Amino acid sequence: MNIHDYFDPVALEKPSNHHLSDKAVFCRNIYIHTPDTPLSNLDRFNLALIGVPEDRNATVSGSAAAPDQVRNHLFQLFRANPKLKIIDLGNLKGGRTVQDTYFALRDVLLDLMERKLTAVILGGSQDLTYGIYLAFEKLDRKFSFVTIDSRLDMGIIDDQIKPESYLIPILSRKKELLFSYTNLGHQTYFVDQGDVDFLKDNFHHTLRLGDIRQDMGKVEPCLRDAGFVSLDVNSIRQSDAPACTHPSPNGFTGEEICQISRYAGLSPVIKCFGLFNLLPDADRGGQTAQLAAQSIWYFIDGVSQRKEEHPLSAPDAFKKFIVSFSEMDHDIIFYKSLETERWWFEVPVIRQSKTRHVLISCALDDYQKACNQEIPGRWLNAFQKLN
Repeated sequence: MNIHDYFDPVALEKPSNHHLSDKAVFCRNIYIHTPDTPLSNLDRFNLALIGVPEDRNATVSGSAAAPDQVRNHLFQLFRANPKLKIIDLGNLKGGRTVQDTYFALRDVLLDLMERKLTAVILGGSQDLTYGIYLAFEKLDRKFSFVTIDSRLDMGIIDDQIKPESYLIPILSRKKELLFSYTNLGHQTYFVDQGDVDFLKDNFHHTLRLGDIRQDMGKVEPCLRDAGFVSLDVNSIRQSDAPACTHPSPNGFTGEEICQISRYAGLSPVIKCFGLFNLLPDADRGGQTAQLAAQSIWYFIDGVSQRKEEHPLSAPDAFKKFIVSFSEMDHDIIFYKSLETERWWFEVPVIRQSKTRHVLISCALDDYQKACNQEIPGRWLNAFQKLN
């Protein structure tokens, strides 16, 4: 494919820089696809920015104008780690139909993943998550993904994919390829308990906002195993992000969403991070676009500091813990990285008297529960899924 044919070049006025020199500003330290600088030699980059100005299936329109607004504020921030080579591909050309846009996004992401580039998507409405999913499905291997949302976008089953109902078409497709889906930050009064039960019955999971608030570290293992992350601006409280499709007085704070974004960036598995449902016309002083830009900056900062770790490939760099259970036939084996202090556990997969083990990311809290003879929910969920 000729990826140049998929994009319109970036057409922004030079951002105003009042507190940074030209050498320090973000936009002076990346390659930008403009009318005068065409796309070439993508293999030399590590990360690509993609604007997707698409909202034709949205109930509340306006997010199609968000990519350039977020891009403008991102360009005015301090430069990222210079070791990370970044390219802004521009805005994805809209297809004749929304479905065409989904498939165009799929094709672009597949090309970038083949080149080992991480993608950052500036949406657009959140139904674009479906296009991201199609790319991972096309790879034909198991994967997980995470959404950050105050609601579970199950919606009403119909023939049209919308920002409020894109999950059902995803979760009902090739179930053998989707290892796990996790939502972060749902608010109980926005969620039908039946949807929560549906996720649990299908070995998926959602973490309530209040539970995350008690321990932000709970989100890190979920993100560490995810192939992509879809961030809905509606998950952020209205006082911090007023310009979204369904504003609410409760939600993540700006600081919390930036912390979660950095956790996502640190994961060496994540290949795509998308931000959606921002409405520039409702943005007071560009506050929401600024926060969106900062969360993307934190994701990029995390990418620049990624560490590849695997307990079985470098056993000397890990400490091994074995926890036995009086009421279970299986021990649970934990690993702790001596460098980053991140945790994993082994999950046995039993097939015709033969057993192999799969490593799943976890947290210190899971180990502590196991030590108290409580089977960690994350381990049990993975065991049931695999067996």
